[in-house]
Formats: sequence, C-alpha cells, structure tokens
Amino acid sequence: MNLFYKPINLIPLVFLISLSASCSDNESKTEYTGTLEHRPEGKDGMWVIDGKSFSVSEEVELDEDHGPLTVGACVELEMEDGVVKEIESEEMEKCQPEQK
Repeated sequence: MNLFYKPINLIPLVFLISLSASCSDNESKTEYTGTLEHRPEGKDGMWVIDGKSFSVSEEVELDEDHGPLTVGACVELEMEDGVVKEIESEEMEKCQPEQK
C-alpha cells in the first residue's frame, strides 16, 4: 500500500471547466420551427411541435402576427437556457420542405 501523498495538478481541470462554461453561454438560445400538433387551452402545459414536446409556463410570450396559434399552424419556439420564452406563428412556407 502506498502511503505517500502525491499532489495533483488541477490547472488542466480548471481550464476545461472554464472552457465548458464559456461554450455553454453561446449555446443558451435555441429556436425550433415546425407544425403545431398539440397545445393546452391556455399557455401553461405541454406543447407538441413536429412530435417534440415542450413544457411551457404562463410567463411565455405568444405572438400571433402570422395567424392564430392553433393545431396545424406553423410556429417558431424560442428557448433560453432550456426554458421556453416565446412561441410565435410563422408563415406556412417556413414549415414546408424545400423542393428541388
């Protein structure tokens, strides 16, 4: 059994932690565009866009400039740090696949 204490150089570990934190700052905002498949009666609840579920709170901003946020509408969802901040209607062309 080795009873000698060996100091560990933590500088590389500290560097990796700070590098990881700076990268996550750049990736904190996310946008997702797709067809609205399900929504609750109000804001609060589970919204489904193109098969992906998003938990939404009452604090979310709803923007209906391009039409109502009804099932079948094209929507863009904006998240910050994993929290949904805004859901807005979009023109249907943004949800249709591009044709070659």
